[in-house]
Amino acid sequence: MTEMFISFLGEYAGYIIGFYRANQSWLNILVLTYGVMLAVAHRNVVRLESYLKRTVNLDDMFQVRQHIEKEGLSEETLRGIREELRIPILASPRHFSFYRLSPQSIQKILQKKYPRSDNS
Repeated sequence: MTEMFISFLGEYAGYIIGFYRANQSWLNILVLTYGVMLAVAHRNVVRLESYLKRTVNLDDMFQVRQHIEKEGLSEETLRGIREELRIPILASPRHFSFYRLSPQSIQKILQKKYPRSDNS
């Protein structure tokens, strides 16, 4: 693997390897922190879905998403979601970026996770 890395980067490989060796603790902490935060954000989406199902009294998340698109999210619902999630970040499924907790980000995530069916 190292040989392949060196062949791709050519003369810069030595600089990059030296930089990594000098700062590997900090770089690894950053990567680990990012991974933990991403796991928390994905778990928050599951908790958000559970909360929305309880609030809207529907079991199908596609119907919950449609209900939210029609009715919107009330301030009371948003307050309940904020209490449910200790860290207010969300991440779309199979994506590596974060969203802060907002009605727009909730709708965006639900649209990605539960796209429109052909019947709607």
